[in-house]
Amino acid sequence: MINEKEILKFEKRKKIFNYIENNPGLYAREISRNLDIPLTSLLYHLRFLKKLELIREKIDGKYIRFFIKYRIGLKEKKLIALLRNKNSSKILLHSLWSLACSQIELSKELDIPPPTVSYYLKKMIDMGIIEKAPVKNGLIYPFKNNTKTIMRNPVKSEKFYRRTSQEYADLTYKILIAHKSSLINKELIDYYLDMYNTVRSNPHSFKGKKIKKMGDALNSVIDVFNSIFPPPFCS
Repeated sequence: MINEKEILKFEKRKKIFNYIENNPGLYAREISRNLDIPLTSLLYHLRFLKKLELIREKIDGKYIRFFIKYRIGLKEKKLIALLRNKNSSKILLHSLWSLACSQIELSKELDIPPPTVSYYLKKMIDMGIIEKAPVKNGLIYPFKNNTKTIMRNPVKSEKFYRRTSQEYADLTYKILIAHKSSLINKELIDYYLDMYNTVRSNPHSFKGKKIKKMGDALNSVIDVFNSIFPPPFCS
């Protein structure tokens, strides 16, 4: 029996597979143009990969979009569990696109009881999605190894939280694309996807901000999100 490793030995086929994995939801002409592979050749390899159940198709209006046959690991399972719950989904998505949030702000703006917010924040810390953001003299440090700060007036011992890395933002995007139809809070999901896609479609220049490489650092994709689509809180 031919295994996946053998199938993907072919350089062009592996290139197509890897591109779809990193850019889920594109249609054939986009893939053909972006990889500079003739459409007829691309369609041949797409049919081959689909036949062997390594990729799947999804009809979206007049387009057929391509995705990797989703292989769910432990991180993905935990993220999907958060995204299937109304409250944790809101907390997760707001935490991913905001520079820094506190339990007080999340509870107030999302209309979720403080104990519930606290429970899911702890869960997200345990998963490695967020961590406590240092606060000093009213200045909050939303990025690791970066002196950039945001100014706030914390209430007493109010704690703020920041993303640990870009990894979970990218992984969440892929999960939302693959599983959107089965998830709740679709309006919130659409907002997140719109922001992500806007930056991905032209990552090099937004409002004077320059990005060398998508996903290069925390203050790339989501930092630009905040410059284009300022969230209603947790700025």
